[in-house]
Amino acid sequence: MKNLEKTKLSVELSQPDDDKTIKQNFNDVVSEPAEAAVLALGETIASLAPEENELVLVTETVEYSHVQEAEEITE
Repeated sequence: MKNLEKTKLSVELSQPDDDKTIKQNFNDVVSEPAEAAVLALGETIASLAPEENELVLVTETVEYSHVQEAEEITE
């Protein structure tokens, strides 16, 4: 049996004159969000940041667990 464990979106913004990015995580998001909604979230977060920061990417992370049900176990 496949169980959804975690869903997360991470928005990364660039910083001028710095190789590091600013990363903001959003946990427990809906599973399988629409691509347009994911990109809209990234653009919204970027619009709240200082003007010199730009959206780099949005990463979606989904974690599942796989468990064998008792009747599936054969001895």
